[in-house]
Amino acid sequence: MEHPLIVEDESITTQGKQMLCLQDEDIDRVRGHKVTLVDDVISTGGSMKALEELVAKAGGTVNGKKLAILAEGDSMGRKDITVLANLPLFEAE
Repeated sequence: MEHPLIVEDESITTQGKQMLCLQDEDIDRVRGHKVTLVDDVISTGGSMKALEELVAKAGGTVNGKKLAILAEGDSMGRKDITVLANLPLFEAE
């Protein structure tokens, strides 16, 4: 990547910081467009927030649609993100 856009996120599902990046041709695809955000699993919503920031940096806008396949814990009840199913959490023994 020669001129990437980078947003860092501290996720509870990965150790340490993660970097979300868009490279030149992907930035061009986002700039001036409305996009829908999709994440596999949502816990705190931090990754989704970082994705929104990355889209804004690239000159795009989120069309109001944020989707996740699974939600952990209290994230299932969020009103700002549409989720397909709950991912149950179990107490460690």
